Amino acid sequence: MPSEWAASGAKLGLTLELEFSNEPADYEMNKERLLKGDALMGSKLYTTYPLNEPTFVSNKGTEIVKVLPGAYGCQIQQVQSQQYALRFFMDCPDGATRNDVELPAERIYFLSSCWNVEDESVLTRAVKRQKEMEESIQQITQQLDIIEKEQQDNNLFQKALKFRESVDLVEKRGKLKVQLQELEQAYPLQSGSVMRGPNDIMFAKEGVIAVKRLRGAMGTREQYHWIGTFTYNEFFEDE
Repeated sequence: MPSEWAASGAKLGLTLELEFSNEPADYEMNKERLLKGDALMGSKLYTTYPLNEPTFVSNKGTEIVKVLPGAYGCQIQQVQSQQYALRFFMDCPDGATRNDVELPAERIYFLSSCWNVEDESVLTRAVKRQKEMEESIQQITQQLDIIEKEQQDNNLFQKALKFRESVDLVEKRGKLKVQLQELEQAYPLQSGSVMRGPNDIMFAKEGVIAVKRLRGAMGTREQYHWIGTFTYNEFFEDE
């Protein structure tokens, strides 16, 4: 995003209600490679419908943002944790502007994750592993604190031995932190950052909003540029 974009600190917040339907998306929408699934999910995209007209207040008063139907698709990311990439787009033909914040007049992409964890024991094991890693990291940190205090009274030879031990502990702690981060990205373990939706599917509360740009000599290389974030507030199931 341009460096001057939203430099004033202004925000453009919109409340958009969507229906994720079972209707296949039309031919033009099915060309969107970002949304395509895989062998498990299939390559078809389905239609998303706007259920409201989002509004915002600018120096012109209350403005309405025109939103047209779009499409959505899923692609599995982690088989073991049953994590899926949920991606959808909506067309905003007129865009919207509030101060120096602009929603481009084009196709807007929404990128997020969800988990279809049918076996609760999978989550239980992941939570146990998370706790074990956190405890190990804490223990190593305590060991390093003890070594640092002991160094004040050690001779040169002892300090050299302890230094080697400290290096090993720091490396071990660093690897554990990376593993912990990967675990927390693969599983819905942070209760404050996920929410339960229809069919007991877990959704990451926050996702990324992006726009597409074509690069390369023939304009065939797709790039997606982050322009903001979005948050799921509530899910409704058909009765």
